[in-house]
Parts: sequence; C-alpha cells; structure tokens
Amino acid sequence: MADKTDRRVQYTKAALKQSLLELMRSRPIDKITVKQLCETADINRGTFYAHYNDPYDLLRQIEDELFDEILGAVETSLTSEAITQLLTEIFETIVENSELCGVLFSQFGDKAFLRRIMFIAHDKSIDEWRRFLPSAEPKQLEMLYVFFANGCVAIIEDWVQRGMEESPTQLVTFIEKITVNSLRAFMQA
Repeated sequence: MADKTDRRVQYTKAALKQSLLELMRSRPIDKITVKQLCETADINRGTFYAHYNDPYDLLRQIEDELFDEILGAVETSLTSEAITQLLTEIFETIVENSELCGVLFSQFGDKAFLRRIMFIAHDKSIDEWRRFLPSAEPKQLEMLYVFFANGCVAIIEDWVQRGMEESPTQLVTFIEKITVNSLRAFMQA
C-alpha cells in the first residue's frame, strides 16, 4: 500500500510542478493562486496544502531540487583547479533541465535563483583570481565577482531564452575570454 501511496504523492507533486511551470509561462509567481494551481493540476486544495504552504513554497522546492542537482553535478569540479569545468557542469545541467530552466530564467522567473546558482563558483573564483591578482584587495575581488556573476546571469538568461543555440563549451569559452581579458586589464590599471 505504501508503494501505491508514494506513487500518488509523486504524481501529485509532479502535476503541481508542471502546473506551476505552465502558469509561470504567462505570469509571475505573485499572480498565481492556489486555486489556479489546483484547477490546472486537477487536484483539490486540501491535497495541495498537504504538500505545500503556498505557490512560493512549491517554487522554492522546485528550485531547491534543481540547485541540488547542479551542486551534485559540480561537486567534483569544486575540488579541481579549473573554474572552466565548474561552469561547464552548471551549463550542462541547465541544458538537461531546459524546459524547467526556460521558465525559471524567463521574465516571470525568480531572478534571485540564477544568482544563487552562479554563487556556487564564488569561493573557487576568488581563490583563482587571488593567485592571478596577488596585490588585489579582498573587497576588489568581491566586487569583481559580483560584476562577473551578474554578467554570467545575463548571458545565461539570454542563452536560455534564445533556445540554448550555443553549446555549454562555447558559452564557457566566451565567458573565460571576457574574464581573462578583464583581469589582465585590471592588473594593468
């Protein structure tokens, strides 16, 4: 009986997830009601509240699952020297979850979520840049990271919305060129 119950719970959660993503294609999360979610998923409100507090809670859980998947994909890269591999793993996971990311990174998506993903690379980037720019102040390195992370966020949003025409490797190569050239210019300033 437990197996049947688990499958029903999985089905219900999947239906609610799909319903939220469907609704977010045309409106922001703050314009989505529990009633709309339940009607779209064809479930009752009581079932919704058995799993989630509100649409924001559902969105947070969807984002947390994707974040955990990305983090799992990059864990080996976090211990290696190259930021390239870490970024490649992030972009490949985005490709694997293209439908979900297409909604999450759209005009109605959660802008903070993509920034959260990009900050996975924070410590590794700062450490790498510290070797490249030994005389830089910690505050300068933090400002550089904020600048590059936000640039990466904009590039990823554009890439996803254009249908991910470039491969993850092409995107990483582009970002690396910008980063290396910017760091060289920073060294000369």
